[in-house]
Amino acid sequence: MFFKNHKLDIQKGSRRKYISYFNIGTLMLLLLFFIVIMSSGVYAFSSYERETAAKLYENLDEEYEIREFREDEDAYQILERLEKSIVEKKFRDEDFTVHHINHEMINAYYIGAGNIMIFDGLLKELDTTEELAALIAHEIGHGVKEHLYEDLQRNVGLSVINILFNLITDQQYQTMTNVFQNLISRGYSREQEEEADIYAVDLMMRADYDPQGLVDLMMLFKEKSMNVKLLEFTQTHPIPDSRIEYLNEYIAQKKRGQNRENNKNEIVNSEQKMSSEKDFEEKESFGLKKELKNDIINLNYPEEWNLESQEKENRRTVFKYSFSSKNTSGEFLLLDLSDKNFMETARKHYNYAALTAEEEGKMPNKSIRKINDLSIYRLQWAESDQFFYEYYLESEKSNKMLKIIFVSKKDSQEVKNSVFERLINTVEFN
Repeated sequence: MFFKNHKLDIQKGSRRKYISYFNIGTLMLLLLFFIVIMSSGVYAFSSYERETAAKLYENLDEEYEIREFREDEDAYQILERLEKSIVEKKFRDEDFTVHHINHEMINAYYIGAGNIMIFDGLLKELDTTEELAALIAHEIGHGVKEHLYEDLQRNVGLSVINILFNLITDQQYQTMTNVFQNLISRGYSREQEEEADIYAVDLMMRADYDPQGLVDLMMLFKEKSMNVKLLEFTQTHPIPDSRIEYLNEYIAQKKRGQNRENNKNEIVNSEQKMSSEKDFEEKESFGLKKELKNDIINLNYPEEWNLESQEKENRRTVFKYSFSSKNTSGEFLLLDLSDKNFMETARKHYNYAALTAEEEGKMPNKSIRKINDLSIYRLQWAESDQFFYEYYLESEKSNKMLKIIFVSKKDSQEVKNSVFERLINTVEFN
């Protein structure tokens, strides 16, 4: 675990070679390691990630002068406040650290194992405490959302198990180090940037910072994007107009919800609001009058649908229901992820399903959104005369994942009335 006011401990131990599964002694050692990790809990940052982050830190320290923020400096105090508002159990006991690089480069990035690097040139561009809080919260988002692991799996093809147990060759080790370094130079994907933005808004609000600081930060760089120096930041953190738009929309939605909660009024998602007679008629058509309710989850579904309980697929399946109507069919599947110790989440199920669909030539439309503590991932595509929808839902307060599949005819009134989205908006984890 890293502490706030120190330089990284550079570990130079030899790396374990690839382990042959025909070696019985090695298998016993691997089993011992597995038992140790299972008994002590899984760390958010693997030993490989710590080692790689230390190497990158050392390289940066050789190229630039790095110092640690003092306890009386804004960056240190902001980080302390944000860390207290991290709700993800796996990251609550890990320390994030903000490092100051004495160089006029205008940039900032996350190098893994909780380490956020901020260049002096960027600090000089920031006008408010909220902008600095937004920058730090965004980089924390890359860490909590495990974007480095995503890129490792995509570029190297290794599973998290390989990384955690260091079952890697020297060549793979160098390749993975290169992946980390490439992320620094080219930045994350647009989807990953959006995910870190949304996380930053939620984290800032929990820490009682005004998330408008994130929009102000984006506007600052958007307005000054013609400045050659600023390209250092905008190349690794692209700022299209759509990024500012979705942030404004999401922040407005979150603040409306927060105000309603403070006034002890019912929290209603803006997509559910019916502001016209037409909307009201659509609500009445295929009204969500039936309820699926248990100790874990609640949701409403149309009266026209027939639900049938299905046999559980395995011990991780909490329940499975199929449903059908004249023009629609599908299933509700609730999975327990608590026994999966290697960072299995709804987001990873969603990413895997998206890649599989793309490999099959379906080219799905993808969307990610968050309502309060509920993360909602959606895939949608069309085949012949049908629409296909897959939803993956996960709550911060639960280790369960709800997967919902809808298959509907294109001319179905249910599709026209957006009954699927209205159904999703009724989901609550207990």
